[in-house]
Amino acid sequence: MSSNQSNNYGSCDDQQEQTRPATRISIADVEGEKPRPVLIFASTVAILVAILLYVTHIHHNPLPLGNAELLNVPLFKSSMATATSKDTSIIPDPNAYPRRPFITKNGRNITLPVLGFPSVALANYPNPEDQQLANEVVRHAVEDLQISYFDVAPEYGDGVAQERLGPALEPYRNNVFLAAKTMYRDAIGSANDLANTLKSLKTDHLNLYQFHSISTERDVERILGEGGAMETFQRAKLEGKIRAIGFSAHSEPMAVRMIESGLVDTCMFPINFAAYHYGGVGQAVLDAAIKNSVGVIALKSGARGRLTPANGQAVHVPVAFKHIPEFKRKEMIDYPVVTSKVHHTWYEPEDDPVELNRLILWSLNQPGVTAVLPPGSSNFGLLDGISEMLRGKSEVPKFDNSDMQHMLNRYGNIVPIFHNRSESGTKVST
Repeated sequence: MSSNQSNNYGSCDDQQEQTRPATRISIADVEGEKPRPVLIFASTVAILVAILLYVTHIHHNPLPLGNAELLNVPLFKSSMATATSKDTSIIPDPNAYPRRPFITKNGRNITLPVLGFPSVALANYPNPEDQQLANEVVRHAVEDLQISYFDVAPEYGDGVAQERLGPALEPYRNNVFLAAKTMYRDAIGSANDLANTLKSLKTDHLNLYQFHSISTERDVERILGEGGAMETFQRAKLEGKIRAIGFSAHSEPMAVRMIESGLVDTCMFPINFAAYHYGGVGQAVLDAAIKNSVGVIALKSGARGRLTPANGQAVHVPVAFKHIPEFKRKEMIDYPVVTSKVHHTWYEPEDDPVELNRLILWSLNQPGVTAVLPPGSSNFGLLDGISEMLRGKSEVPKFDNSDMQHMLNRYGNIVPIFHNRSESGTKVST
């Protein structure tokens, strides 16, 4: 890696400090002499006692396998540590995946691994007693898959996802890049949302904070206008609560407007094969992002297309949410959301591993894309397959152009998850 890519992962600050492995200090280093036999004996006894206490704890406090089987959640085997490890010296390898420039404005040079963890999947653990399951999922992502980029939002499960992610990620927080979002468009609402998110995530700062799901001119005008959420973001950045400003969007024109405002560092947008080729969305955002030095995270890259009442299930909209503004609740009524019966996603994901990897590679090979967030499916095997394709490589594999016609045929008869045909083409997902 070149010397100018010092902000490699996790606690990416403007100081561009290089993360170093923890130094182990021996007794000899402290005393200035060789360790004495009595100290070695005492250390050995202490270690044996600790092991005995740990084994006893695990015997009396087993992981609730019954809940895991009920939720169809795999209990992964660790090649690095125990499932309940709190060893903060475990650091996801910052070079486990290819890295690309992400936040580059104003002389900054923060890079990001090309694969992130879709924390929306943690919304599948609504009960506090599910925390151990969430801990295991995150442990597997960090320790086994070496993922160091996590994205979450209070809208995922109406606060559930970030409440599960906070405790699960706490042992690794200093070594991961953590991004969150807010759906509130005003300064007061977004400030309250940020405070709640920081508390839930058990952290004093976010590496990236984003305006969530921009799809209308009103969204843009409220965010950028007087008393808008941009005021909160800029104040929080000055206070060190957030390190960068970004947004997610489902409308191509609105995404371009936000990019061209000059006020954002990053953009999340659906760079999806079917939406690009059959929905007409994606290229204008990539062109604007490249021109304005804005990093792009490809959303919904693993999606086949839209769900319908025939192949999905309708989402129940309550009379009120805790973490979702009223305008968004009404929008969910006007534009009903359908979720997958199998994957619990807001769209139909590609669940054939070979085809899914083709979709991911296509997205990552589009100029301007920094990274992808894979499907937030309750089937974490999809994430494992994508990780296996990318982990351990210095560069993203090239997309095989001979697959193009096959993919055009495969997705030619579906409705793209996003499209420019009507306003509803921006409303399929929160």
